[in-house]
Amino acid sequence: MLKINKNKEETETHQFLPSGEWEGFYCYNKSSEQHKMEINLVFKKGIISGNGTDDIASYTWKGNYCLKTFKVAMIKRYATHQIKYNGDIDEQGIWGVWENIVQMPPGIDAALFERMKAGFRDTMIGGFHIWPKKTATNSEKNKAEEKLTKSKKLKRLVKMRSLKEIVINSI
Repeated sequence: MLKINKNKEETETHQFLPSGEWEGFYCYNKSSEQHKMEINLVFKKGIISGNGTDDIASYTWKGNYCLKTFKVAMIKRYATHQIKYNGDIDEQGIWGVWENIVQMPPGIDAALFERMKAGFRDTMIGGFHIWPKKTATNSEKNKAEEKLTKSKKLKRLVKMRSLKEIVINSI
């Protein structure tokens, strides 16, 4: 995996694009099945770089981002093929669409090649969503909040309040 440069002056400071560990999924067209991705990304001066793994193989990322339009364009490179990613940046991460980059082999008729691509269309395009991986402190905070909402004392207080409201409303 890529080693992340911890020098914050060099990497992007926008809260939506923290350099480091990211996670997410991609889906094939017409399928809701999520294929998980684990990624290390560096955002620096409009350039995205990094690497990761998914259920296909390991890969590298290269691309660009723009904080004026909140758009990204990236290429995911496996040893055997490349995938083009285009997406939008927001507080939930990066969302968008991907497309398998297939170049026409020499000597193949262009019309035939396009018909062949159309036959595999649903396996050559899809959607994706990636987001910064939650840190241990965020996970601990979420567990504490969950524990609070599942608290027996809190449930009793809510029950007592409900009983009190019933009594008051019946008077």
